[in-house]
Amino acid sequence: MSETDRRDFWRDWAIDLAVGSVCAIFLGLIGPFGSYMNGPAWQRVAFQLACFWPGILLFGSLIRAVLRLRLSPAMTWISILLGAAILNAPFQIWVAWIAVSIWPFLKRLTPLDWYLQGQITAAPVVLGFTLWIQARSHKRQQAREAGEAPPTAFGLLGAPPSAVLCLQMEDHYVRVHSAGNSRLVLATLNQAMAALENADGLQVHRSWWVARKAVVRAVTEGRNLRLQLVNGITAPVARSAVAMVREAGWLTNENPSGDPSARSPGTRTETLSI
Repeated sequence: MSETDRRDFWRDWAIDLAVGSVCAIFLGLIGPFGSYMNGPAWQRVAFQLACFWPGILLFGSLIRAVLRLRLSPAMTWISILLGAAILNAPFQIWVAWIAVSIWPFLKRLTPLDWYLQGQITAAPVVLGFTLWIQARSHKRQQAREAGEAPPTAFGLLGAPPSAVLCLQMEDHYVRVHSAGNSRLVLATLNQAMAALENADGLQVHRSWWVARKAVVRAVTEGRNLRLQLVNGITAPVARSAVAMVREAGWLTNENPSGDPSARSPGTRTETLSI
């Protein structure tokens, strides 16, 4: 593990524990499941902190272990939720012991009561932390990919404008797609389009610019229009941009004569009824 990875590792855990502490204080103050009647607020907060800190470490480790496997999205969520449901059983032994130590009258609760209450609390927390850890990892990967891109003579885009097939926004970055390659650049879509030097193409969506030569065909999905590109990518077309795309001649075979020669040069599209 590099020094940067080590710093990120400890920083992430520190942030997770801090957020967990805020959640614990909040739950301690509102007293869910009738716990507001158990005792004063300081006791409830102390109890929630004693539950959340080990819970963050336990379930946070589960989330990280599953994400490291790089499973499909469906299998990722199934594994995390199933793992959380299994781990919740032994975890509730700890929770019940702490609670009964503070409030002895809670001995009346059954193991099933403890498990169900714990599951109701754990499920949204695990879901939230999973989404947060995924987003954090994605942004870190984007920054790493953009930072590790080799220097190039082509400026911002990393490719000559004539080689760019499409531009795709990804958070604070733009992914520049060319034939058989793509790279992230730290820029806005407007900055990336300005670097194209008036290349023949259109901004078909708030997050996409597409070169005319890259379009293989257009595909309708209900009321939605998408452009299939030569590199296998499918770019969405905003409804507000459909008229512009048609006017530019990208949606061919709509002329009354049906003359193939009326197609715009370099355009290969299918007939659409929009």
